[in-house]
Amino acid sequence: MKISDMDMGKLVDAIGSATFPVVFEGIGEHTPPSELRERANLNSEIMGRIMGVLLCGDEVGQEVFELIDRSIGHMKASHAESFEELLGPGGSLSKIHKL
Repeated sequence: MKISDMDMGKLVDAIGSATFPVVFEGIGEHTPPSELRERANLNSEIMGRIMGVLLCGDEVGQEVFELIDRSIGHMKASHAESFEELLGPGGSLSKIHKL
């Protein structure tokens, strides 16, 4: 079996599920939004690097750097969208902090 034989979606989901609790450890209802955004950016960086390498397939070459940059950008955009729903005006976490 090779890396290219793997279901990349499943693999990335499993890795994300493993890293998420570590990156967001200690986050609670009193955590400031700026720290949540910092952690989201860190998670994007970690997952983007992993995805970039996995996207190379069976052999990692010079293209890994471009793939990592694109993957990090994709992850940051995805995280920003999700966190805007939570932290933006009227977001579910914004309401918690107003209580």
